[in-house]
Amino acid sequence: MAPKKSKTEDFLLMETRHVTKTASALFYGNGFIVSALPVWLYCRVQMMDPLTYVVLFLAFTILSTWLVATAYKKVKIALKHKISLKREMAVSKEVMNEASKKMSRAEKDERVRWKKNEVADNEATRFSIFYNNTLYLFLVLMFFYFWQAFHPAINYVLSVTLSSFLVAFLSTGA
Repeated sequence: MAPKKSKTEDFLLMETRHVTKTASALFYGNGFIVSALPVWLYCRVQMMDPLTYVVLFLAFTILSTWLVATAYKKVKIALKHKISLKREMAVSKEVMNEASKKMSRAEKDERVRWKKNEVADNEATRFSIFYNNTLYLFLVLMFFYFWQAFHPAINYVLSVTLSSFLVAFLSTGA
């Protein structure tokens, strides 16, 4: 028999499966910025001409953006419930201190649930972006030096592709 879930857990699980449009835009914006950083690295260090390799840079930046944004979403979904459980006591205490005495118990519980969901969502989003950016840039730099004997275009393709695929794969929790 499966353990019984509380109303709060059902609410959180329902909310964690979907990423809001704002969060999705944030993920794709951050994903594009972090995916475009290797272009600067290869243009400055490897002396690759941006106009000559514009198609290569665009194609792999778009692919990398999509994979990194997918990783952001997966890590956020995995972390949100864990964070909400850890922050439950602090959020409850804060909301109860701020709540008026005239509010009903059900109204206070609803505010606690809403605030806990909001805090968990914000923390999961920020940590997901930080974790995946750090991992992606570390892997790009590692592969950049690992394949420095190859032609710069091949080095770029291998570094960016493998880094973004590894970040996306590691975000699945496999």
